[in-house]
Amino acid sequence: MPKERTYLRYQLYRSQARKQAAITFAKLQDDLEQRDIVDVDHSRVRFEAIDAHALSAYEQWLDPHFSWNDVVQWKAREPLSFDLAIWFEHELCGLCFANPNQSRLRVKIVRLEGKPGNDHPLKSRIATFALTAVTHFARIIGSTQIEIQEPLPGVIALYRQLGFEFDPEGRLVKLID
Repeated sequence: MPKERTYLRYQLYRSQARKQAAITFAKLQDDLEQRDIVDVDHSRVRFEAIDAHALSAYEQWLDPHFSWNDVVQWKAREPLSFDLAIWFEHELCGLCFANPNQSRLRVKIVRLEGKPGNDHPLKSRIATFALTAVTHFARIIGSTQIEIQEPLPGVIALYRQLGFEFDPEGRLVKLID
């Protein structure tokens, strides 16, 4: 029974984090509209779980870097994990899977990927959208850091722009303010 309660509690946390990310970008949209700076309509972005619909859409991606079908098994084994599908209307634009460490003080982003190619409306924004949702999740569970697990060399500069730095142990981390 305690494992079931933990799973249900984390199910609620995941849902709350996705909703908070949507609220964050809805507020940003309002602010941008008031200043007449609208480059993308954030109200059309959805934050959802990685489900059968997301995996079906992922199967249409050309030359993805990761195999996201593994996430189904990971979600079953890791009840405290956080999964995220980032949609722009009906188009899947990005996927993310994160997992807290045993102490829950650090959430590791295990995988993060935007839809390959240059033809989706959230190009170059997936890391920002995902990091916002993961940050909300991390705050909810009481984490103090977010870590990028095994960052690909080509995206380290992007993570640094988003506030990540290498710690003394060589982990690419960002403190949660």
